[in-house]
Amino acid sequence: MGKEMNRCLNCGKTTTNPKYCSRSCAAQSTNRIYPKRKKRKYRCEKCGIQVPSRRKYCNVCNPNIIDWQQVSLGDLQSKRKYQVNSRIRELARRKYLASGKPTRCSVCGYDKHIEVCHIKPIYSFPPTAKIDEINSLDNLIALCPNCHWEFDNGLLSL
Repeated sequence: MGKEMNRCLNCGKTTTNPKYCSRSCAAQSTNRIYPKRKKRKYRCEKCGIQVPSRRKYCNVCNPNIIDWQQVSLGDLQSKRKYQVNSRIRELARRKYLASGKPTRCSVCGYDKHIEVCHIKPIYSFPPTAKIDEINSLDNLIALCPNCHWEFDNGLLSL
């Protein structure tokens, strides 16, 4: 009693399997009959340009994206009461590192770890001052942790 021979529905080879000679033939046939779904293209609701994934807006039109450099100190204090100084310092670090200024201590030359320091303290600016003014490159300096502590405590003058 021999096995019944069938023809593969995809390539036509003889096989003992009822429909296909191999898994790859089964996959090819299935993909031809039921093609894969095409990815849906999402568009910005305001300007209509194509955006990645399921986002509603592009980066330009997104109302939740804030240009922090243009926000005033008073506005930032009203929005983020307890995070004001850390937010300003984070923006200062980004701006200083992007500027291409040297990343070593301006006093002793240490370059393993630097901190970006405000020459004029944040608290001395009025509430109407923009973050861009507080974080101007003229007001930022790179210091090592030791020199930064000495500067903040009045033991070091620049």
